[in-house]
Amino acid sequence: MSYTVKLAVFPPWKAPAPYETLAGAFATTADAVEAGEKALAPVAERELAGFAADLKPQRAREEGITAIAVPERPIHGFLIYDEAGIEVFAWTTLDVAVERAAEN
Repeated sequence: MSYTVKLAVFPPWKAPAPYETLAGAFATTADAVEAGEKALAPVAERELAGFAADLKPQRAREEGITAIAVPERPIHGFLIYDEAGIEVFAWTTLDVAVERAAEN
């Protein structure tokens, strides 16, 4: 099986809008995720820096869950599709924000 990566903008509370398909197909979802993260790294860091002060993590310690409020502006991410065109994975800069909040 092979996978395709599409970079996308995720408007608040709406469906993502893909704007670019990365060249080539990827043999595994791990390879596709790596390519998507690499392609968005500069954008993701700028975006995270731009709304870092607004992120107020909320934790449910007994369950090990960290949550943040969804920003009211578009964020970037990517979608991964399998050969049949079915979405199998989605990632946004908020995934990184939650990971970082959970570490603190």
